[in-house]
Amino acid sequence: MNLLINAFNLASAGGLNVALNFLKNIQHLKSETDVIHIVAPIGCGYEALDTGILKMHYLPKSLNPWITRPVMDHFWYPKLLKQVEPDIIFTMGNFPSPVAQKQVVLLHLPHLAYPEDRALWKQVGLEIIFKIKLRNWVFKRRLVHVETLLVQTNTMQERLHRIYPQLPSIQLFPNAYTLLTSQTTYELPVKKQAGLIYLMCLSRYYPHKNLEILVAVARLIKEQRLPYRIFLTIEAWQHRRAKQLLEQIASESLQNILIPIGNVPADCVASLYQQVEGLLLPTLLESFTATYVDAMHFGVSIFTSQRDFAEEVCGEAAFYFDPLSAQRIVDTIHAGYTNEALRQRKITEGRLRSTTLPDWTEVSRTCWNLLLSLAERTENQVTS
Repeated sequence: MNLLINAFNLASAGGLNVALNFLKNIQHLKSETDVIHIVAPIGCGYEALDTGILKMHYLPKSLNPWITRPVMDHFWYPKLLKQVEPDIIFTMGNFPSPVAQKQVVLLHLPHLAYPEDRALWKQVGLEIIFKIKLRNWVFKRRLVHVETLLVQTNTMQERLHRIYPQLPSIQLFPNAYTLLTSQTTYELPVKKQAGLIYLMCLSRYYPHKNLEILVAVARLIKEQRLPYRIFLTIEAWQHRRAKQLLEQIASESLQNILIPIGNVPADCVASLYQQVEGLLLPTLLESFTATYVDAMHFGVSIFTSQRDFAEEVCGEAAFYFDPLSAQRIVDTIHAGYTNEALRQRKITEGRLRSTTLPDWTEVSRTCWNLLLSLAERTENQVTS
């Protein structure tokens, strides 16, 4: 098989993690006659895979921004395809490329499946709405170039079937779980106080994470003198609204309730989980987040939005609330910590659920077999 894997727009966060884990594993699955070409951005970690087993093609930085994407799509990328002549293309970054070759596309951009969620659109703002509508238009227009569409959850699969009646074949590519094993100790920048319950909102700033609601939550905790404190891991540079949020916390003197601790290095996350009693995520949108599963594994109570994406991953392991109501969030947290038997049952359920997810070896092998099957079918059609 001559395979080309397109990861050129997976440069950060969960998408980058998925790409790197998949590429690490398929190195061990290829036969001597298989050739694997990788298209990837420069300076994001793909260089560590450049050992000769995979043939790397780095996208010039000038072609990575959206404004130059048409140049990449219609000039740079087609030229590369003529050189490589792949049997099949695996596009890992959500958007099909307008090419003639058979193409498998991995979709992990959840916005495409929630066009009717008014609360979400109100939260993200006009600039993001424009980008999302543009992406939806591009995705829908390019579905004709897709042989098989891969999604990470049953929720995404069901929603896409309702929204896009002309879908190609669609299959599950479940997000594998990588156990956090690093023993690097994380030192909290503040000293914990006895008698208080500490939760964390472990997230970068994105508008759909709905982190602004935590200011109202902190006000209620302060007014009612409740024993809850929330660690917030955003940084001002992540988004202009992140800077505004941090300034608001300071201006209202809420930093002793909603405590900004800044970014936590990846190798310290396991240590942080061991220093908190709960995970609080008021998010409005996810495809699949390993944050839930990490919390289950470490026996941390989960308080999150009553949304279908969260319920599929967490099941009975989480406490759910209306993410648009600060009072409901506070009430749900308080109910969880005043019913210890129920809280422990959910922790036990979470630990069990975290052991049932496939690992990257299993997920990579399943996807590899799909690609191999499609490539062989293509070869048979050409020779017949």
